[in-house]
Amino acid sequence: MPDVLQIGPLQLQGKLAAMLLAVLVGLWVMRIVSKRFSREAGTPLAKSVDDIAFNAALIVILTWKLGILLTQPSIWKSPLKILMVPGSSTELLLGLLLAGGYTYWQLRKYRIPLYVFLDMLTMGLTAALFLVCALIPAYGLPTALPWGIGVEGTVSRFHPFHAYTALLLVPLLIWQHVREGRSRSLGQGILLKYSLLFGGAAGMLASLFAAAEPTAVYLSVPQLAYLFMLILGMLLPTLAHNTGRRELSTMSQNDSKTQVQQEQQNKEREKAAPAGKEGFVDKKLDGPNRPST
Repeated sequence: MPDVLQIGPLQLQGKLAAMLLAVLVGLWVMRIVSKRFSREAGTPLAKSVDDIAFNAALIVILTWKLGILLTQPSIWKSPLKILMVPGSSTELLLGLLLAGGYTYWQLRKYRIPLYVFLDMLTMGLTAALFLVCALIPAYGLPTALPWGIGVEGTVSRFHPFHAYTALLLVPLLIWQHVREGRSRSLGQGILLKYSLLFGGAAGMLASLFAAAEPTAVYLSVPQLAYLFMLILGMLLPTLAHNTGRRELSTMSQNDSKTQVQQEQQNKEREKAAPAGKEGFVDKKLDGPNRPST
């Protein structure tokens, strides 16, 4: 991926283009999984999960990119620079908080189970992360191996940290789609749990070749994030009740049958019961408490 993409008179940062492409691929994966889940469960979701994720991603991107208009007022003089200047971690954190609040509100509004959304989001994020690692180079520790990469015009070579991470994500991608399609466990948290465990372990292994400074606890910031993923995956419980496709389908069928039976019973009672005034049964004129004549 080149550092700068020229699109007519406009210039777009290569990393930003790769990230946007990765977001689109992740949303596409979520849409496919959402349709398959609704079709096999027999209970279509009130709102597509990928729509919620798209709006949340849009909130993060807009906050991350447009937030510099407030932190760096000089950008107003040449607005086209906003395509080249990335936002800081402050704008990114603010965007994540806003997106998290929006997602929580949408899940509550449309009554979408949390584990269903998180499992689908995990599959989309894994695909997007794989594409980012495959397109955006990341230089690791110096190496003399033949597959080392370096800046053009220099002799030094470094470990392709991004390629290591992408290769380690391939088994996770295969497991997510193959196992999920066979066992139909989407929505029980199993996919989220083991994706966190595998992703944390893979990231920790790849971080051994990354050029990162350790913190006070002898681990770098990415390694602390991978360790958190491992701990969260070990502590995260999985659901064994009404969140799987089969359970949701059974619930839907039982509810529909119960409603049909209830309507039939109501019609039979209306036909068998004596009608009172205006077609309704007057309890005062019927039963043991009827007035004496």
